[in-house]
Amino acid sequence: MSTPKMKKTLSERAKLQWQNPEYKEFMTKKYMEFYNSNSEYRIKNTSILDKAQKEYWSNSKNRENQSQRVKEFFVKHPEIKDLNRKLALEMWQNENLLKWRSEETKKQWTNEFRKKRKESYNQTYLKKALNELHMIYMAKGEVDKNEYQNIRISTNNKTLLKYETIESRFFANDENKFKEAVINYNHRIKRIVRLNKKIDVYDLEVPETHNFALSSGVFVHNSAKQGRDRKFQAILPLKGKILNTERARLDTIVKFEGIKNLIITLGVGIGDTINYDKIRYHRVIIMTDADVDGEHIKTLLLTFFYRHMPEVITRGYLYIALPPLYKITVGKESSYVFNDEEKDELMKKIGEKKYTISRYKGLGEMNASQLWETTMDPTTRTLKQVTIDSMEDASNMFEMLMGEEVPPRKKFIQTHAKLATLDI
Repeated sequence: MSTPKMKKTLSERAKLQWQNPEYKEFMTKKYMEFYNSNSEYRIKNTSILDKAQKEYWSNSKNRENQSQRVKEFFVKHPEIKDLNRKLALEMWQNENLLKWRSEETKKQWTNEFRKKRKESYNQTYLKKALNELHMIYMAKGEVDKNEYQNIRISTNNKTLLKYETIESRFFANDENKFKEAVINYNHRIKRIVRLNKKIDVYDLEVPETHNFALSSGVFVHNSAKQGRDRKFQAILPLKGKILNTERARLDTIVKFEGIKNLIITLGVGIGDTINYDKIRYHRVIIMTDADVDGEHIKTLLLTFFYRHMPEVITRGYLYIALPPLYKITVGKESSYVFNDEEKDELMKKIGEKKYTISRYKGLGEMNASQLWETTMDPTTRTLKQVTIDSMEDASNMFEMLMGEEVPPRKKFIQTHAKLATLDI
């Protein structure tokens, strides 16, 4: 039955059966009877379909392709467009529908929703104004308030607020700061500073191999820099914890030194200017200590990538380094283990032999050769690739762990407190 010939025969037979209207009606009826009577199957089926749809529509190319197909369809069938318009007008004459829509809208307009909506609109207004004024500046060599006003009137663009409104709302009526923001909009060079200290620059990319590590702490950076292979590995040191980007606006985020350096290093830009095809590294590896602070730094970095560079994740470029927790030495032979389970298993094998055991609290405790051997050597290191199974679940988790609302986070900690382990 598994032979190609048998598969082909069964496939052709099935196609013939489904061409029969009676057979098709019969099978549809039976399936619906099964579907309606089996709640477990319905829940599982709905979950699978929901997950598949979210993954499919999270891909920008799929959305673009569908958008193009819809446009082409209505160009070929203008009568369908007219019919839909007519049906919509008829539907919105229904008093019950209008009442239901009104009630749903009231539920939607919570204080939190109003706040987020206002912030979103303000960001749009600011970007639109800065962009338009910057184009005027590039063309005329000055920030011309009157020219901006003429464009507002002639285009009737409602997203272009008055010059005075932008100045008061975002720059506290400081026109000098406003003009400075316009002139330097879209990453223009502000000044050139000569550096006294030599800094490594990595402009060469080897696709599929070139990678760099985000390392936290001076000692980690020193060991990693000394131990790496300079031909294809770069190190970007992070001085402590980065900004929590779940709670910050984009203009605040790009001012943060650590994040600004990361954006420049990756080369993809951010916000409206982002272009993932320009990414300079195909393996972006997060290296942090295996302690509470290290986990927090890792979570902050994951939050930034998920919220502001999600395709770095979906394209498979983001990884987490898994350094060993223990070094166990028996005689002249040493072994590295990555968790307590592996340690207990190795201890059973050692038995009554004499041994020494070292617990690595941080990557900085390793010298350059150890860090290379355990964490950075492509032939021996262990990396965990960051993936997203569900965009909705991931978004909810980041919002709960890193967002402004405290009660959900408190509840999560209380629920999972017993699962936590104390590492002293």
